[in-house]
Amino acid sequence: MGIEIQARRSTKIEWTDQTWNPVVGCHLISSGCKNCYAKSMHTRHFGNPKQPKYIKPFEEVVTWEDELETPYQWKEVKRVFVCSMSDLFNKDVPTEFIHKVFDVMNATPHYYQILTKRSERLKELAPELTWTPNIWAGVTVENGDHLNRIDHLRDVPASIRFISFEPLIGELGKVNLQGIHWAIAGGESGGSLKSLRRLNRDWVDLLREQCDEGGVAFFFKQWGRKEFNPDQSDPTIPAKGEKEKKDEKTSKGGHLIDGISYWTFPEFPTYYPDVALREELYKLEETISNSTKEFTQSWVSIGESLSIIKERMEGLGSGKLYWQAYLGVNSFQEYCKTRLQLSRETATQMRQAFEIIRGLKPELLINGAEQIPSYTKLRKLGPHQDMIIKNPGKYEEIVEHAFDETPRSKFNSEVNKRFKKRNKAKAKPAHHEQADSKYSKAIDASDWDKYIELIKTDLSSKLIPTLEDEFESLLEQLKSMLSETVSSE
Repeated sequence: MGIEIQARRSTKIEWTDQTWNPVVGCHLISSGCKNCYAKSMHTRHFGNPKQPKYIKPFEEVVTWEDELETPYQWKEVKRVFVCSMSDLFNKDVPTEFIHKVFDVMNATPHYYQILTKRSERLKELAPELTWTPNIWAGVTVENGDHLNRIDHLRDVPASIRFISFEPLIGELGKVNLQGIHWAIAGGESGGSLKSLRRLNRDWVDLLREQCDEGGVAFFFKQWGRKEFNPDQSDPTIPAKGEKEKKDEKTSKGGHLIDGISYWTFPEFPTYYPDVALREELYKLEETISNSTKEFTQSWVSIGESLSIIKERMEGLGSGKLYWQAYLGVNSFQEYCKTRLQLSRETATQMRQAFEIIRGLKPELLINGAEQIPSYTKLRKLGPHQDMIIKNPGKYEEIVEHAFDETPRSKFNSEVNKRFKKRNKAKAKPAHHEQADSKYSKAIDASDWDKYIELIKTDLSSKLIPTLEDEFESLLEQLKSMLSETVSSE
């Protein structure tokens, strides 16, 4: 009744991916603690300056504030065994520190597995703690003498409640598994063969049958020692001299039962760190989406109006006379800047983008606003618009990429490659090279005033007086065209 998972582990504990120890040190409270692996490991590291967590004796419980930051640094979601080197509900762990640990678990997207033998304190504190769906609560039951811990666990409002029957050192008998989602079982390991208590096959079979009847996921971790395994040919027994490995399905003494692996997990819920925050983010996202649609409609409307204004004014005739007469400015560029207080570049982009839609995808202006991209993407087609409209089939693919999800940077690159030959073909003949060099510095610096002045100096002496005003108007238009050309590149 569980789901099969092949975990990527950074620990040798088969049912978890990661250990997290904001608390170190513990006290022995029942027979299951006799060969405690945490105490053995603590003793091995005790006094080592490179292992600062173990500078005090195991019996002295120490909380580590620095460890509260660790889960925020993990880049992928993990199953995390909390306090593998202690017990979070040990009497010497301050209640306020337990709250801090829960604050971290509430705020990070990992699945936290809390396992305790102090089930009475777990039950006592549970109502004042926040049990987000990613926090699992578990108790250790090593034999039939401690079944009352399961009763305490049932009162904990965790999304997953589990029992670790490890080390299973005595007969359990009938176990009430109501309200329990997961059972872990395993034999004792970590000490000499003489000191270890043998796991009885009958205890395992009875527990597995009860889990199956109660719909509880069953995880048989290990036999503990090869000598305890009823099947000496079990392929999950590590070879002689070889330790069990993190990424292979081997374990202490092997873990098959009649040739079958029971490494199953409960069906756990999808987890969100903060349901209220998630809803808030969804609402903000909806606001952005609606505003984006409104913004698209707005810029299209602006682009359309700018395009009509420019077409109407140019339809009257060339020169600044009409711009001055109707709008009190000398050019389209000045109109955008002074009357609209809109940058020439932005105004030109919106206008060109609208004209591209009108020429290539007019249906979108009627009922397709959601398919209209940013005007900063469409402007890339501006210089090639006439050519594309005359031969749409030839440029169908690149037009489609202008309106689909193709990233703007990739689209710009495609346009540059597609029209590269055309740009080369438009290169100026050799006899223009000398004339071009005359204005190159002004062009490179984008100093169009200087560029226009050079032209004016070259030509004004050759003009008759009656054409001077028209010449000035043409120069102003040229300046505006040059500025718009730069903005469309």
